[in-house]
Formats: sequence, C-alpha cells, structure tokens
Amino acid sequence: MQIIDQKDIQDSVEKYILDAEQDQSEVFVLPNHQMNILSRNAVDKLQDNIQSSIMKLNQLLMKAQDITLENHKNKDLCSKAVQVVQVASIGLMQILNIKQLLENKVLAVEQSVSSLNITCTTNQLNQYSTNLVLDYMNHIILEKILELIDNFSQLQKEQKRGLAIYLAKLQSCVEILPGATTVKHDDLYAIPQDHQDWQMINPFIEKKQLASDEQIKKSYEKASFGVLLGTAMISKGSEYSGELQKSFMEGFGALYYGLNKKKMKSRADHFLVEAKKEDAFKTWNLPETGIIKKFLPAIFPSISFNKKIYIPKLFRKITKEYILDQYNKGTINKINNDCGVFFPEQMITIDELLKNDLNQDRVQVRLLCHESLKFKGQDGFMSMFKSTRGKEFNFDKIVIHIHGGGFVAMSSRSHQTYTRKWANNMKVPIFSIDYKMAPDNPYPAGLDDCWQAYMFIITFIQKYFNIVPSKVVLVGDSAGGNLVAALTIQAIKAGVRVPDGILLAYPALSLDMKSFTPSFLVSLDDSLLHHTVLKLCLDSYVMKEFNPTIDPMLSPSAVSEEIVRLFPKTRIVVGTYDPLHDESLRLLLKLVQQKKDAKLIEYQSMPHGFLSFDIINGMKEAKQTVIDAQNCLLEMLN
Repeated sequence: MQIIDQKDIQDSVEKYILDAEQDQSEVFVLPNHQMNILSRNAVDKLQDNIQSSIMKLNQLLMKAQDITLENHKNKDLCSKAVQVVQVASIGLMQILNIKQLLENKVLAVEQSVSSLNITCTTNQLNQYSTNLVLDYMNHIILEKILELIDNFSQLQKEQKRGLAIYLAKLQSCVEILPGATTVKHDDLYAIPQDHQDWQMINPFIEKKQLASDEQIKKSYEKASFGVLLGTAMISKGSEYSGELQKSFMEGFGALYYGLNKKKMKSRADHFLVEAKKEDAFKTWNLPETGIIKKFLPAIFPSISFNKKIYIPKLFRKITKEYILDQYNKGTINKINNDCGVFFPEQMITIDELLKNDLNQDRVQVRLLCHESLKFKGQDGFMSMFKSTRGKEFNFDKIVIHIHGGGFVAMSSRSHQTYTRKWANNMKVPIFSIDYKMAPDNPYPAGLDDCWQAYMFIITFIQKYFNIVPSKVVLVGDSAGGNLVAALTIQAIKAGVRVPDGILLAYPALSLDMKSFTPSFLVSLDDSLLHHTVLKLCLDSYVMKEFNPTIDPMLSPSAVSEEIVRLFPKTRIVVGTYDPLHDESLRLLLKLVQQKKDAKLIEYQSMPHGFLSFDIINGMKEAKQTVIDAQNCLLEMLN
C-alpha cells in the first residue's frame, strides 16, 4: 500500500476540484435530517459527497482569503474570515484523507492536530456513518455558508448571525467526523434493519405515534418558545456589565423578542454558538431564578407533603481518587464489592435531618407524598431494626428521582411539574435528589451525592419516617438518567442492594465527545439541546483525567456484561427527535442479549425533555408520556 504524505494531498487539491466540476449531473436529494435522521440512504453517495464537499470547501477558502486581502483594515471582517479559513482547512484535510483511504492508501498523519485527524485505516473506515456527516455538511451547511459569504461585506446583522450559526455547525461536523469514520462496522447504527441485532431488540421496543410529525413539530416550536425567549433575553443583557443594566435590558429583550419570533430565534441561536459557560447555563436555570421562580409554583399540582431533608454522608465516598485508582487497577468496569459502610455511634435526629446546616456536607433531598408522613423520634441506634408493622401504617414502596439539566442546571424544584403528579397518582413517597452540579462540582461529585442519598434512604429512612422500603425504583431524566444508570452500576459494583427497577427518560448514556452517533446531528438544529451547549455541559462535567470511553459511570452504555447480568428491571422512554436517542437502543441491546427484563418506548418525532413539557402552553402530546412513565414505575413497584 502506498504511503501518502500531507504535502502530496495538498498538491492534489486542484485535481479533485476539477473532477468535481466535471461531474455535476447528479441531483442531490436533501434528506429530512430533522425528522428522519436515522434512516439509511438507499443509494451510497459517499463519493459524490466527498467530491462536492472538496469543491465547496475550496471555494470557501478562496473567498475567505480574498475577503482577508480586500478588508485587511477591517478587524471584524478579517477575524471572521480567518475563522472560516481555520475551520474549512481542517475539514478539507479530513475529507481528502477519507478520499485517500477509499483509494486504499495509508495516511501519514501529523500529530499537531491529531484530535481532529482521520486516523483510521481503510478497513476501519465506516462509510455509512462518514457519509451521514458529509451529507449534512455538504447540503445543509456548506451551501448556506457559501451563499452568505458571497456578499460578506454587505451582510446585515441577521445575516451575520446566520453565518456565525452555520460556521458553528461546520465546526461541530469537523469535530465529529473523525469519530464517524471509526464507528464499528457491527454497531447498531451501522447495520441494516434486518440484522439479527435489530431483530433481537425489536420485540422489546414499543413505537408510539402521539400525533402526526407535523403536529408534533408545531407543538415543540410552541413549547420551546419560552426557552428561546429566555435565551434571547439573556443574550441582550449580556451586552452590559452592570447588574442593573443587565436586568433592565433583559426585560427589554423579553418584550422586544417576544413580539418578533424570527429575530428571537436568530438572536438565541447566535448567542448559544458564542456564549460563555455561565451565560449558556443561565438560560437553562431560568426556572430556578428571578420572576419565573416566583411564579412557577402556580403551575405545580397541589401536594400534601413537600419537605426538604438534608442527608449526611455516612458511606464510602465516590471521589476522584477512588475512580482513578480503579482506572489504574483496571477494575472500573468490574464488580469490586467495596461498599465500605460506616455506621456512626449516634445517628442524627429528625430535627437535624430537617435542618440545612451549612457547616455540614449534606445532600439536599425533596420528599413528596400524597399524604402527610409521620416523623419518628430518636430512640437509640438499635431502634431502626425494630419492626413497627402493626402499630402504624408504613409505606413499603418508594421512588427515588434524579433530575436532569445537563449536570449544570435545574433542580428537584423545577421538575415538580410531573413528580408531584406521580406522587399523587401512585400514592407512594418520592425522594428527589438535589445533587452538586458542574462546573463548580464536576464528576464524580454529583454521583457521590446520589450514592450517599440512595444508601441512606434504603438503610436508615425507616428511622425517621413511616417508610420501610421493600421496593425501591429509581427514575431520572437526561443527565438524571445518566446518574440513575451510574448509581445502579455503582450499587452492583459495590455489592449493595440494587434497586428493584429503573426508569431512564431520554438518558445521556455516553459522555464521550469523540464518539459519533447519527442522532447527534439532531442537535445541530435543536433549540433545547443545542450542539454547542452539549459540548459546554460535557466540558464542565468531565475533567480531562477521566475517561468516558471505559468508565461506565460516565458512559453507562459502555457497561460490561459482568455488570449487566445483575441489572434490575429497566424501562427506557425516548423520542426519535433527540440527540441522545441512539445510546438508549445500544443499552437496550446489551440488556436483551443478557436476557434482562427490559423495554423501551420510542415516541416518534418527540424531542428531548418531553416530561417537562406537560404544562400550560407546553406540548399536549407530553401528557401521555408522563402517564406512560408513571405506568412503568407502577409496574416495577408492583
């Protein structure tokens, strides 16, 4: 096989442009990436996409270089043109590398940009997943950028924002392309639908169409209005430094953009592609702050019992050192039986459990119930082992909930739109954990909080309330789904009581930013789970010393067979229009292969976060998803 050097590739650019220009007879069919991102192309167009992308990227580079020369005194124009050159150059080199691989030539790769280099061999190259990225890049992104850059110096404000938005999409495609080339050939999303793996899991998937695709799309646009308005509002305020000015301009932004939806979406999308972490996360935390926080309880269902408890950390902590030690020993994905339980001589009192002591490292947990719970006194350590059945009624079934929010935002409070409904309808206590969040508290701090709360509840809660949990079910959405799966894995690894069932709602099951899956492309157009915010969340939660490729408590879909064999009943609910969709089916495959009790409800065209949309002016289709999730919980509890 011939060795090709990068210099030789550069020298061949003009030849490839000529080849592409000579074959323009092919009519490209624009796939519906938003609603049908997971469908396979009937005809392989990889070669066509390669040639067309090379031609367009070279056109882009030449135009950007001309802009730099013609506007060298205009700092802003030059800066944007340089950005175009940087992204387009890397993308061009990647695609030329792929072309060489298809010609069975080995690449000599420079190490300076290794994270974005194509490093696979010809045999490793996954043409299907590679084509998915190139198809999107070629027809949706590059065509739009070329259209905008043709009149670069005359662009209006909205058009400049549009250019920044599409450049960010191109940057994301460039970042995920190396991962797309190395998708395993036997991966669930690299094999045809009649493959035995699909045939194996199909009986365990219930596909639900809650409305027509078009109706769901309209409902989602309506529901995401508040998110976009909040983002545009914060974007307006971020232009000012003083808090008073910020608040005033945020209010002005809410009024102005609320009356102009088109400008609102443009402003919001543009803000997210260039936002700082604190500003981007502020938009997700809007329900927890300001006037929205004040009025949010108006849409909560009523509940008889709503108390916060503050759980002490009595068990072996999941620390950075604890995780890294398992990396070094090669035991991170193995059963270790290392719980390390510690029982203090004197338990805290019920008064202390209900008190938020800022001097103590406690885990805040919201306890919801359809009726008032009874508080128990402190009768000494051994009293926890005495049965109280027959003397008073005890709840023997509980649900432990872990909220979502990208590991960086939200709380148990904002998720009461549906947790209160569950508590009232199921008539069981629900413990909702408020774990520490990134960026101030990255992995594994949040997981340790969930672990400490879980262990305390299953071991000691009967000492404080009329609750003796014989059945325990965990439920989490999005980042909370990740933490529920990770907590279950930790319980199995440590050799302690495993929950009787888990419900994962649109869970984040892989935190490996270098890997690619087709549903990621949805994030390039999603207002809620925006691709740039996804990267900010992962960058905040996963520090460089941790490895999401091998760590199942970061990426639960990477869990080993040894641990999967001990998984409890598992239910998963996810929509097809969700950037996190694919990993749920990969986990389902692992569970089914080990003959575990697992089922998945797949809502056609539904977006990420649908449980939270069952509110006034939300998505009417979301109501059924909350009921379905409730039924899953009841099934596992009974």
